[in-house]
Amino acid sequence: MGPAILVSQEIEEGRRFIDALNAGGISGDSALWIYSSEKEAWQLMLTSTLYDSQGPLKAYGEILSVFRQVKPELKIDRTALVAVSPQNEIIKGLREVQENYNLNLAGRKMFVGQVAIDDAYIYQIK
Repeated sequence: MGPAILVSQEIEEGRRFIDALNAGGISGDSALWIYSSEKEAWQLMLTSTLYDSQGPLKAYGEILSVFRQVKPELKIDRTALVAVSPQNEIIKGLREVQENYNLNLAGRKMFVGQVAIDDAYIYQIK
């Protein structure tokens, strides 16, 4: 089965959440929706330097804290949130693709390193 479609509401809610993270001082270099064929679901992948300095639980906890504070309440399932290191293989690979080829990756199936990506919607990769 092909990937589920990421709808405009999820894209807009993701943007609202990223704006809240930035306002809360927890901005990351990268934020994107990525389709996980393994889970058959979209995940909002967010980088955080806290991931490297204080560990994944602290990074996820800070992200979740901001998530809970956003009003009106976000229409994103919190289980879709994924905190990763800025050095994550997928992030590094997508960063390289964007820097070298300046591609719009939405709707493209591709390999980044050893990881297959079925689809992605990128807000920012730095």
